[in-house]
Amino acid sequence: MTADNLRPMTDQPEDEASSRRSKILAAAAELFAQQGFDGTSFGAVATAAKVKKSLVQYHFDSKERLWQESIRYVWAQRDQALPRYLQQSSGEQNSAQMIRNLCRIILQFTFDHPQWVKLMFQEASKPGPRLDWMVETCFKQDFANGKEMIELAQQQGLLPNVDAMDLLHILSGALIYLVNVAPISERVLAEKLNSPAYIDRHIDTLMCLLQTTK
Repeated sequence: MTADNLRPMTDQPEDEASSRRSKILAAAAELFAQQGFDGTSFGAVATAAKVKKSLVQYHFDSKERLWQESIRYVWAQRDQALPRYLQQSSGEQNSAQMIRNLCRIILQFTFDHPQWVKLMFQEASKPGPRLDWMVETCFKQDFANGKEMIELAQQQGLLPNVDAMDLLHILSGALIYLVNVAPISERVLAEKLNSPAYIDRHIDTLMCLLQTTK
């Protein structure tokens, strides 16, 4: 996964200044996701973005500001891109197939855009002011949206009638865990976990578990 995958997904052309800023944010997000806050520097971001360090400092007056804006950038890219993935599930013949495809698309999206998950776990591993900021800025709304989606599916009989937040954690864990351990599992299993065949099998197993849950 490279910073190129985080470039703005819009048909509208950016002006030069906005394009440079987006390039810096994409590079910063990649580094913060891989190396954490302490392991990332203005110089490293400048090198990854192929710009001068002074330009990074011109746009962002502190590393904390750069980190916050890179988080906002990644979440905006996620919220812009995910609906395009979800459109693939339109026109399904039945509701059960629709919920299966929804899980499959979320998993494929996460494989294609892992930065948001890596950034989340970087900060969750050492709680502090940055995690508090992410909770207020990103996670509270994410949890509310996820709970609403689960409850809607439950009302339609698509998911078991259990606590919605418990089920959200279980579903999220089943999908995100696979992405996080992919480098390990691929070496052990000699399979590509992001291949359509493996993803389909994983989602089929998840659907079977959900169908037998009372």
